[in-house]
Amino acid sequence: VKGNQPALAAAFETAFPITKVASFSGDSYITDEKNRGRQETRYHIVSEITEEFQELSYEWPGLKAVGVVMSFRQEGDEAPEEPMIRYYISSAELTAKKLAEAARQHWHIEAKLHWSLDVALREDACKIHRGQAAENLARVRHIALNYLKGEKSFKGGIRRKQKKAALVETYLADILAV
Repeated sequence: VKGNQPALAAAFETAFPITKVASFSGDSYITDEKNRGRQETRYHIVSEITEEFQELSYEWPGLKAVGVVMSFRQEGDEAPEEPMIRYYISSAELTAKKLAEAARQHWHIEAKLHWSLDVALREDACKIHRGQAAENLARVRHIALNYLKGEKSFKGGIRRKQKKAALVETYLADILAV
């Protein structure tokens, strides 16, 4: 749930204030990860649809569960940062452990895609912001990335495939023919 869904975000804030999340008595699951000098602890809770979400259920057909993930990140010996809270809705009946796995997988895919777009196609360096141009170029980049990933005859990374396609017209034709 993001800021572009204000009614849903407001329902979560009403139904799950931080005090209720911290003392939640329902289904919960905790993960603790240490990676590159950073420790992150995530507290996951899942609940059935409560009255705060009843009015919104017509906008989200099949809504069966709501979840909250509260995470604490600590870098080295510094004090932990303020908790980050993310809200999730689901059309599946989830356990807190399944929510943890699904949320982690979603962010893994999201981070991998954005890393590829930025490193291989330099998306963050793009300075075009007029009208719909930025959104249109983002779509073209996604299409190009999919074509480059789909081409399997040349063993190389996205940047190498991109460079070869720029230099060898037959290879470019092979990519576009996929």
